[in-house]
Amino acid sequence: MAAPIPKRILVFGHSFVSRLKDFIRYDSSLRYDLGLAGCPFIQYSGFPGATVDRLHSKLQEILDFNPDIVILVIGTNDLYQPHQSPLSVASAIRDLVDTILYVDGISQVIVLQTLHRHLPTCQTRYPVDPQWFNTRVDEMNRLLIQWLNSSPNGRTYLWRLKGFWSPDCILSNFAEDGCHLSSRGLLRFFNNIRAAVVAALNQSI
Repeated sequence: MAAPIPKRILVFGHSFVSRLKDFIRYDSSLRYDLGLAGCPFIQYSGFPGATVDRLHSKLQEILDFNPDIVILVIGTNDLYQPHQSPLSVASAIRDLVDTILYVDGISQVIVLQTLHRHLPTCQTRYPVDPQWFNTRVDEMNRLLIQWLNSSPNGRTYLWRLKGFWSPDCILSNFAEDGCHLSSRGLLRFFNNIRAAVVAALNQSI
């Protein structure tokens, strides 16, 4: 009996993805395949500063890899722009998801919940009012939960990230800039992605 073909999974998004890839590279206890049974092929394609439009322009990455599942890390850089609204960003993400499903022919897309930003403890290149930004994040996440998790196709989901919301978690999991993740936060992010992939592979989402 032939061995089953390993699943192919693409983690696709902004700088959180490229930073996670580097984090895994330099931590010998972690593996790119997330330590999962069946040793799935997992590719990490991260583009610092990427917006939804920029990820649209990078869809050839998806076609070239031809994954079974796409994990999208998206939204933060769009919400930072005042001319964008939570509705317009959520709508753009939904359009991108539909393109990946119905044009690129991918079986399943999981969008990771966008995280809050927090007051920085150092000078930052792109300062933002956290209260203003986080209100927008909450509204966009709410819309995506409503649209993706109730989709009749059953092939999309907004994955709620765990371990980033309490005051203690904020202090330990975010870097000094209040936006990117610390080493501890990247490990938690890794574990959240692993949980999302396990749920998708087990069809328990």
